[in-house]
Amino acid sequence: MEISRHPDIEKDFRALKRFVAPKESLEAWERLFCLKGLRETPAIDQFPGFGHRKIFKGRIVPLRENVGKSKGHHVVFEIGSEDKCVVLVFSRHGIYHNEAELIALAKDRIDLI
Repeated sequence: MEISRHPDIEKDFRALKRFVAPKESLEAWERLFCLKGLRETPAIDQFPGFGHRKIFKGRIVPLRENVGKSKGHHVVFEIGSEDKCVVLVFSRHGIYHNEAELIALAKDRIDLI
């Protein structure tokens, strides 16, 4: 599985600067996802509202913090071909106000690809 990141992921990291290790948390999830794949990686659900596109939302336990997945990081990614995945959004519970805002951000970034 080849994973790439949307160019705006750097903006997401800047929004998460008050947290301990957001880059390391995403890198650890990417390694796990490459090893396990879509079916075996825990806490991944298909994200509705994108039509025929294969968009998924995953929850990530933050490294070096004492919180669970529900209060941790959220990653939104698209599976294009069999071996290509693009991370569209990397955020944290509480950074965005509701799911509609997260969906709108993902749709904006899809349009730029």
